Amino acid sequence: MDVGNLKEMLAKINDEYGDRIAFRIKSGRNDIKDISYKEFVSEVNALGTYLASLGLSGKHVAVLSENRYEWITSYLAAICGGIVVPIDRDLPEDSILYLLKAGKAEAILYSETYSEIINKSAVKKENMICFEGSYANAVAEGKRLLESGDKAFTDICVDNEKMSAILFTSGTTGFSKGVMLTHKNIVSNIVAATSFEKYGDNEIALSVLPYHHVFECTVGLMASLYFGATICINDSLKYLAKNILLFKPTLMFLVPAIINAVYKRLADAEAQYGRALKPEEVQALAFGGRLVKIFSGSAPLNVELIKKFKDYGIQLLQGYGLTETSPVVSTTKYENLNDSNIKSVGEIIPGCEVKIINDEICVKGENVMLGYYENPEATAEVFEDGWFKTGDLGYLDENGFLFINGRKKNIIIASGGENVYPEEIEQLLYTIPGLADALVYGGDSADKEIVTAVIFPNYDFPDKTKEEIIELIRGGIERVNEKLPVYKQITAVKFRDKPFEKTTSNKVKRNDANKTGSG
Repeated sequence: MDVGNLKEMLAKINDEYGDRIAFRIKSGRNDIKDISYKEFVSEVNALGTYLASLGLSGKHVAVLSENRYEWITSYLAAICGGIVVPIDRDLPEDSILYLLKAGKAEAILYSETYSEIINKSAVKKENMICFEGSYANAVAEGKRLLESGDKAFTDICVDNEKMSAILFTSGTTGFSKGVMLTHKNIVSNIVAATSFEKYGDNEIALSVLPYHHVFECTVGLMASLYFGATICINDSLKYLAKNILLFKPTLMFLVPAIINAVYKRLADAEAQYGRALKPEEVQALAFGGRLVKIFSGSAPLNVELIKKFKDYGIQLLQGYGLTETSPVVSTTKYENLNDSNIKSVGEIIPGCEVKIINDEICVKGENVMLGYYENPEATAEVFEDGWFKTGDLGYLDENGFLFINGRKKNIIIASGGENVYPEEIEQLLYTIPGLADALVYGGDSADKEIVTAVIFPNYDFPDKTKEEIIELIRGGIERVNEKLPVYKQITAVKFRDKPFEKTTSNKVKRNDANKTGSG
C-alpha cells in the first residue's frame, strides 16, 4: 500500500478493506460490537468535518481518555485536520492542565472521567467534546455537513513534512518535552515496520497499552489498520486475562512488565502441575487458542522469556525505539534469531540508519522527529550533524543486529573504571522468584561505584512468610552474582515495604525516593 500520510491511509484502507471488521468492542459484559473499515473511516471523516466547522482546521486538538474506540477516531480526525496533542491519561490534574496549556490545545475530545479537569482548562466550552456527551451529536452533524457537500475536511491537503502531532514524553527522570512528529515520520515508520515482519491476512490484534504512548498508537493501532487487522480493544488491565480469552487474538503489542506478569501466571500453573505446560495448554489457559506473536517494546526484555515462549509455541519479538523516532528503530525477524543475536533488539528497519558515536546509539531517517516543541535548546542538545543522539548505549554486530547496553546517564563506573549497566543487572534480577520490582544504581554519596540493588518483594508470594520471601530473594541475588564478573556484582541490597514510584508507562523512576529501603 503506497501512502504518504494518514489521510491517504484512511482512503486506502476504506477502499481495500471496506467490509472487513476494523474494530471489535465489548458491549456489555460479554457482548461484542463489530465496526467495519467503511464505518470507521466514515466516522473519522464526519468528526473531522465537524471539527473543521468549528474553525479548528490547522489548530491544536487534544485527546484524553481511557483506551476506547472514540480515542482513535478523534486522534485521526485531529491529525488529518490539524495538530493532535495526545495527553497521558494517568497524569495528575495539574500535569494534565499544564500539558493542555503547553500544547496550546484549542479543543479537546475526552471521556467524562476527565470532565472536572477539562472544565478547569482554558479550552472554550464549545470546543470541548465529551465522548459520553456531545461526541455523538458532533459525528451526526459532521455526517449532515458531508451529505450537504461540505468538503472542508476531506479536501484538506496534508503537508507530510509539517508538524502534525505533539507527543509529550514521560521518562524515568526529568520533565516532559513535546516531541514534534509529522505524517511522514509516522507513516514511514508504519510502512517500514510492517514490511519487516510478515503479517497474516486475518490478524486479530488485542490493543492493550495506553493509546497516548507512541508504541501502541503507531505500531499497535495505525500499523494494524494499515495491514487490515481487526483490532479488539482491551478496556482495562484488570480484565486483560479475561479479554484475551474473549477476543482470542493472533497478535499483541505489550511491554515487559505485562509479559512478565503473564509468564508468572504460567509459571505458577507449571509449579502446580509439577511439569512444563504444553503449547496447547498454554493457549487454552492464557491466550485463547490462536496467539502467534507478541511484540515487546518500551523496556528491555529478559531473553529467557523469548526462549520460554518459544517452548510455548509463541513468537516473542523484541524491538527498540523512542518517541523521538516515531518510534521503531529496530525490530526482530523471528526466523533470523539464534544464540548469537537473541539478546539483540533486532535489525534496523528500512529507511532508518544507525551509527554508534562514542558508544551512543545515534539515528537518522524519515522517522526522526522535527525536534522538541518550542524548546530549541533541548533540540540542539540531541542532534549532532543531523544525527539524533538517543542517550542509549549499545553496538551493532557484524550482521547488523543492534544491542542495547543501557542508558548513558545511568552508567555506574566501577572502582577499576569499568562500565556497569544497571539495566543489564535488573533483567537478571527479574528472574528471581518472589521479586516484584528492582532498581539498580551506583551506591550513595561517596560510594557511587558500589553496585546497589533496591528490591520490592512480592509479599503475596504463595506459602511463604515475609522473612522467607526475603531469604528466597537473597539466595537469588547470590546466584545472579555468580554469573557476573566481580565489578558487576551486587554488593549492597535494600528491601522496600512499599512499591516503587513509576512513570505512567510502568517504568521504575530513577529518583532518590526509590533508592530508599532497609538492608
